[in-house]
Amino acid sequence: MDKKNFQPALINYGGASKSSFDMTPEEFYNAGESIIRRAKEKAFSKGLPIYYERNGDLYAEYPDGSTKIVEFE
Repeated sequence: MDKKNFQPALINYGGASKSSFDMTPEEFYNAGESIIRRAKEKAFSKGLPIYYERNGDLYAEYPDGSTKIVEFE
């Protein structure tokens, strides 16, 4: 994978009764957890990994729970 051409997909929190700017810290955290849960359900149901960044590294998490660092060329 070529890092300079990598464009992450940004998932927006849909269906909220109020703007994220008006959420309490707890509501904002819960919305984030909901987004992660739904992204995993959707990707894993198709056998696909989800990707996330941690400490400058890109990780792939697979339906079986395993993770690996994605290496860029």
